[in-house]
Amino acid sequence: MEVDYEELGNNIKVHRIRNRLKQAQLAELVDVSAQHISHIECGKTKLGLPLLLRLSEVLSVNLYTLLGSNVASPPDAVAVAELAGIVKGATHAQQQLCLELCRTAMEQTKDKL
Repeated sequence: MEVDYEELGNNIKVHRIRNRLKQAQLAELVDVSAQHISHIECGKTKLGLPLLLRLSEVLSVNLYTLLGSNVASPPDAVAVAELAGIVKGATHAQQQLCLELCRTAMEQTKDKL
């Protein structure tokens, strides 16, 4: 598999911003320099699996999403991981509300989508 490091870097940047992190903050969380994060985001630097896994964990996003079109991802796995990330920090009551909303949405759209 040929990795498109520019796409990977851009995906990391997008998720860093979504998590409201500065490059220096992300760098500290994954134990690298801010300059290294900058080079990754610009696609100038290749990164190994251990760092990619740490970034995935810190950014609460699965590897398929970070790699983007570099890999064929099972759509269900991506959706499930994204849903898990959404409810990860929620209270039990919030999690139950999310479940009920999902069930209702599925019931309302089962014949339409």
